[in-house]
Amino acid sequence: MAFRFENHETPIDGVRRIASERLEQAIAAAGIRPRPSPDDVHEIRKDLKSLRALLQLARGHLVKTIRGQENVVLRDAGRTLSGSRDAAALLEALEKLFGTQEHPKGEALHPVGAQIVGRIRQQLLSEAARSLTQRELRAVSELLSSMRTRIPDWVFATGVIQRGSMLLAAGLEHTYRRGRQHYRIVETIGMENATDELWHEIRKQAKALGYQLRLLRKIWPSALHAWIDALDELSDGLGDDHDFALIQQRILQLPFEVTDTEQQVNGRQALLRAIDRRRHRLKLFSLNRARMIYVEKPARFVERLSVYWELWRDGGRTGAPRKRTGNGHNPTGASRKQSHTTNGPVLSGDRGTTGGA
Repeated sequence: MAFRFENHETPIDGVRRIASERLEQAIAAAGIRPRPSPDDVHEIRKDLKSLRALLQLARGHLVKTIRGQENVVLRDAGRTLSGSRDAAALLEALEKLFGTQEHPKGEALHPVGAQIVGRIRQQLLSEAARSLTQRELRAVSELLSSMRTRIPDWVFATGVIQRGSMLLAAGLEHTYRRGRQHYRIVETIGMENATDELWHEIRKQAKALGYQLRLLRKIWPSALHAWIDALDELSDGLGDDHDFALIQQRILQLPFEVTDTEQQVNGRQALLRAIDRRRHRLKLFSLNRARMIYVEKPARFVERLSVYWELWRDGGRTGAPRKRTGNGHNPTGASRKQSHTTNGPVLSGDRGTTGGA
């Protein structure tokens, strides 16, 4: 089944089912022979991140010790897989910035820039060529298989009182609140004063919230798809910014040679300035997206989704047909150009792009 809750199951049954399905998918990919491809590894890591978001969504009901134990398992499995995939991601980032060896662009068109970019590219190609060992793959499979066998024994505390009627409201509010807190720090101190770690934390919370809304998307697909699109744009933009920051670090860490000329030093500075300009545009775009996503206070955000949840659950129990209007989506009959305080951050189709940043 898909990565989402279904109306015919209880939320607790849904958590167990989704966790089992995602683990089975990741275990199967880790067992591909002779070994998983870089794309397979990327998909496994996405499965692990979605599982961590699922555990976070169950916060307040899945017993804390169990949630913490399984989160450590997923974290350790992800770290085992990270090395070769991280190098591949940085190669993609280097290509976005300066093109390929055959088709360079920007500062890489100049001989000095091309030489420095070439040195970084060789570093990353060497790292990406290191395949995961069978021992590492077995360790990941064993961690995930062990976790899968524990799922029937997960303990849920169902009597917890929380804001809103949605069983999963506590976890959703926690994720939204953390992302909003980090975003508001950036607004307070100014974009240029925010550290790379702070931007990265905003990205992690946006990714987690995106996974959680995917789990809930059937409660009102047209509205939640808009939120998910905006969160994807935010996390993708900040993902590029994070990768570009790592490329900058590698340029700075390249050792200077005694034979380096002033032109070569200036060429290195030109590369760094070019990356700074790209990162500035990405941050502007991402900050705008964050303003739209986090416009509501956490309590209001969760209360609204709790109402959607109850209406969806009631409709499924009674078998009542979903009311449709002329546009086929919005049960209120309003146009798609809704206020971002009611239906989501972007319902008018104005999504923006990060590619040109």
